[in-house]
Amino acid sequence: MTMTLQADYKRAFKDADIRAIYPTEIDEELVYFVARAFVEEFGYKKILVARDMRLSTPSLHEAFIKGVVDSGADVVDIGLVHTPALYFASGTMDLPGVMITASHSPKEYNGLKLVHAQAIPLTEKNGLGKIRRRIEKGIFTAEVKPGKVTKKDVLKAYQKFVLKGALVKKLDGLKVVADAGNGMASVLMPLLQEKLAIDFTVLFPELDGRFPNRASDPTLSRNQRQLKKVIKEGSYDFGIGFDGDSDRIAFIDEKGTYINSAVIGALLAERMLRTHPGAKIGYTNLDSLIFLETIKKCGGKPVPVRVGHAFIKETMRKKDVLFSAEHSGHFYFKDYFYTDSVTLTLLGVLEAYVQAKALGQTFSEMMKPYVQYQQTEDVIVMVKNRTLALEKTRAYVASLNPIKIDSFDGFFVTFGDVWGSVKVSVTEYALKLMFEGKKKKDAQVMQDKVVAYIRSIAGLE
Repeated sequence: MTMTLQADYKRAFKDADIRAIYPTEIDEELVYFVARAFVEEFGYKKILVARDMRLSTPSLHEAFIKGVVDSGADVVDIGLVHTPALYFASGTMDLPGVMITASHSPKEYNGLKLVHAQAIPLTEKNGLGKIRRRIEKGIFTAEVKPGKVTKKDVLKAYQKFVLKGALVKKLDGLKVVADAGNGMASVLMPLLQEKLAIDFTVLFPELDGRFPNRASDPTLSRNQRQLKKVIKEGSYDFGIGFDGDSDRIAFIDEKGTYINSAVIGALLAERMLRTHPGAKIGYTNLDSLIFLETIKKCGGKPVPVRVGHAFIKETMRKKDVLFSAEHSGHFYFKDYFYTDSVTLTLLGVLEAYVQAKALGQTFSEMMKPYVQYQQTEDVIVMVKNRTLALEKTRAYVASLNPIKIDSFDGFFVTFGDVWGSVKVSVTEYALKLMFEGKKKKDAQVMQDKVVAYIRSIAGLE
């Protein structure tokens, strides 16, 4: 079998998914052979296929489906959905699947999020490495009977599943701004508007893979400007923003202030621990310290998890973790197949806010007890050799006389009034870092110092 893959195709294979620049690192041929390897490596007979709205997605979608059927498996095409809808379909139908998306990455990227049945994500260790090696060796069956393609709409079933038990009537009168960002939230929001008695104002509801109004990541301040502007000019309870495939959600209070995702996690964890006393809650090195402090204060059992959706889900399953939150706007629930759900996150926050509002509190007043620290925005610094760069950065940080350095998922360093984490990026050839403190200025000074050092050694191989 002849393959003419891009020279840089191996760069698309990351630890937790397949993601790269289109078409120089990921293209239709690579996606075709990934689909074939996925089916043939694991002996799958039927595959769920979902997709987002990126400009390169339609042709990659067609290539993946062709790869599946050419290997003799059937396709259930669930169409344009947000990523958590794929997890729902995989979990309830007990099927493996793929979401064709580059998630929060820039518009020139695309990728594949592959899952085994029950929405268990593939990583380098549990599947992606095997797929990559099969492609490298060109091991594929010569000819088999082609599979069949059927289409299935899962959105109504998803809506019924995820909104079951929602306090619909108590939400009447709430005004919320939702920034769909021209992404897959444009498909999700009508499902919420149909059932929730909330006056939603939806920004940028048109599907557009060019991301013409803002970039995809909703947790970055530069991508929150329009949402904050609308909130400040109107009379809203709060606002929410989504990334391209809508597995991330960001919250903005009624004053137009972004609420750190781990702070939202602290609110949700405290409430969950009232009904699940002593439960295990997952936290990462990049989460605000208030999240860990809240877990301990409320009697939960904190479980450290590696940053990255696939690793968090793996640990949650292995250790039976009830809930996890990431600084990036991902929130994970045991009751949602140990995966992330923006809808369950929103419902949890709404339930808390309805009770707070009944007591006369605004959204910012509800969150005030959890806003104890100030965190910088995470920074990614591209490097030639991630392992070497991390090792040298740790040595440099150690020379700054910290109180303590802990090794887990990179390292976590404490200086007293400032603390932070440096780690290898899951999706880029880079180091990622973030600092926090009682004063944001102090945290930013430390972060800038470490960033400058990393940039000075970025070219070392």
